[in-house]
Amino acid sequence: MKFRDLHSTIKLRIITDFFTDITQMSILPFMAIYFSSHVGAGMTGILLMINISISIVVGLYSGYLSDRIGRKKMMIIAQVIQVIALTVMASVNSPWYTSVWITYLMFVLSNMSSSLIGPAANAMIIDISSEKERPFIYGLGYWTGNISIALGAAIGGLLFEDYKFLLFLLFLIVSGVTLLLIIFYIDETLATPKIDIEEVQQKAGIINHYMAVLKDRGFMLFVLATIFTMSLEFQLDKYVAVRLKNEFHTFFFSIEITGIKMFGLIMLINTITIVCSTLYLSKWLSKYNPKVILSIGLSIYACSFSVLAFSNSFSLLVLSALLFTLGELMYSPVRQTILAGIVHEQARASYMAVDNLSYNVAMLLGSLGLTLGAFIPSKAMAVLYFGLGILGLLCYRYSIGIKERKSVEQNQRIMNTF
Repeated sequence: MKFRDLHSTIKLRIITDFFTDITQMSILPFMAIYFSSHVGAGMTGILLMINISISIVVGLYSGYLSDRIGRKKMMIIAQVIQVIALTVMASVNSPWYTSVWITYLMFVLSNMSSSLIGPAANAMIIDISSEKERPFIYGLGYWTGNISIALGAAIGGLLFEDYKFLLFLLFLIVSGVTLLLIIFYIDETLATPKIDIEEVQQKAGIINHYMAVLKDRGFMLFVLATIFTMSLEFQLDKYVAVRLKNEFHTFFFSIEITGIKMFGLIMLINTITIVCSTLYLSKWLSKYNPKVILSIGLSIYACSFSVLAFSNSFSLLVLSALLFTLGELMYSPVRQTILAGIVHEQARASYMAVDNLSYNVAMLLGSLGLTLGAFIPSKAMAVLYFGLGILGLLCYRYSIGIKERKSVEQNQRIMNTF
């Protein structure tokens, strides 16, 4: 499998996502600093919580609409909103005029756009890809995504403070080009859009729709597994970073390494490992049973995070940084492939919206972990991390088991008709 063999829409999505992530990540991680410098840390926390809450609701509504009016229409609407938001954000952060509150409103609108486009874009990939292609597609997307995030964060770190206006303009240009590509070069992938304006306008319609998704036991176990495993990743820049800052200090060949430097080294190891090994590892692992790869990867992931939770040994921390990245590289593409196979064909975008919701819940658990770590010792946090990883693994395995049993029962019913 090679990039040129993929569907043209998938190739376009990977390319546009790469440049969008670079420009987006040069801005978004620094917005909390931007707002806190103008309205204070306390108010900034409240504003960001409001933003996340709005994004959750919009994401769920987007999944529902995408399964009815079509993926492409939803993506165009979202991209138009993004272009409008970025145009205003650039205008109010120009050398001639500045407004923090208009920036915040457009920041919320920009995040709403991302929440709108996510379920539709993810469902579109599933619509036009085969089960055989998906491990390569998700492995490639994971690789390019991490490279773009690293590049964007580096660019933002260098330019955001003094050149915000330029960064907003670059994001606006990329978003405008993406909008044109969606309009003229991407085809609708939803076979039979169910456009029913009255149903869309009724609150009961969306509630009943998502109640059906929530009753899918196999999928909800999958979502629970994602919450458990992703909550570990969100601990890295919270509890683990704070613990290292407070507890870690050593010398390596007479070079002083503080906790903050150690955390930076862990992130550097993570980025370099992902960039250098993702494609090779994905190709090699595709030869083996996905369930076995998932189990081994998550076990390594959970054990490595347990070490990061309590160890102050330089060598152990470096080894754990390498291993948790390898574990993530093993399970993450497999997870995406399994997800694509368990969502219902007639409600793919809605399923993807609920899956996106699991990341927000995991993010909240990551914040709670920082609070919890202030009251319990680091070794107890290590046990908690290991438990979360194993619970995630068990939920994934049960979810896969339910899917396989349903597949067998369906095949038996088909055979019985002959």
